[in-house]
Amino acid sequence: MTTTEASPPFVSIHTLTNRFEADLLMDALMREGIPTMLRNFEETPYNGLFVSQKGWGLLMVPEAQAEAGRQVIQPFLKTVQEGSPYVAPSEIDPRLWERLRSAQPHTVCGHAGVNWNKDQRVYELPFLNIPIVCSPQKETIEAREKDPYLRVDFELYLATLHYLLEAESVEPTGIWISEKDLPSGAFFFRGPHVFPFAPLLEQFGTAPELFEAAGRLLGGTPVDMGDVAFQLHAYPRVPLLFVLWKSDEEFEAAMHVRFDETVLRHITTLDTLWALVNVVCRSLRLAGARLSEETQA
Repeated sequence: MTTTEASPPFVSIHTLTNRFEADLLMDALMREGIPTMLRNFEETPYNGLFVSQKGWGLLMVPEAQAEAGRQVIQPFLKTVQEGSPYVAPSEIDPRLWERLRSAQPHTVCGHAGVNWNKDQRVYELPFLNIPIVCSPQKETIEAREKDPYLRVDFELYLATLHYLLEAESVEPTGIWISEKDLPSGAFFFRGPHVFPFAPLLEQFGTAPELFEAAGRLLGGTPVDMGDVAFQLHAYPRVPLLFVLWKSDEEFEAAMHVRFDETVLRHITTLDTLWALVNVVCRSLRLAGARLSEETQA
């Protein structure tokens, strides 16, 4: 659980290298009842400088529990330093690429609602409103043009490959469900697999108009729910509904994501769905940061 309370004072106990490491160590601290705060440098305007020189972020705990926190995370650090499966696109299971090369393009296109470019031998599809291309031969996924709102990383590779391989020619029904309505979802989406809403709430919790603008920037369609809600198309057959309740004097800000009831017909595993939501959340944060910069300029 992440907290942003200013009191008691928080101090850094570890410099993080990536999101996977952050999730692993924060879950370990949470299990020991140690309040934890994540200070992430990735989405700052100077993220290249900060990440290369200072690390991906800082893991912070109350000053009085700093030593206890270090002792909790120490056993996990060796595992993290030996490498994690959620870092580089090159670590994607090669069998996914083999399956995609063996698949018939017209079948993949019919099921996933994407296009096959015969000349370039790539699949063309939108992620949100950003055109991306997937090359089974080169084993690459990239945006058609450099886009400031999309980080092409392991999780985008994972979600895109599974979508292309698993999607069925079934259209969304427009019936929204929560992660708890998915088989085993109530148990899976907790601990290290909670959705990364804390940074979004810090960014948008008191600025619902900024959240709405970020959603529109990514092709979102407004929906009459909460204080602000919009539908995004992660992939042609996978819409996501993000709902924000802004903070006020009585309640803290809250955010939820909803899925079309057909989602597991297109992305069949919960860990891949979790990765997909992570990518979309990062894009929302990047869009919000860019809009804030433009407003302040």
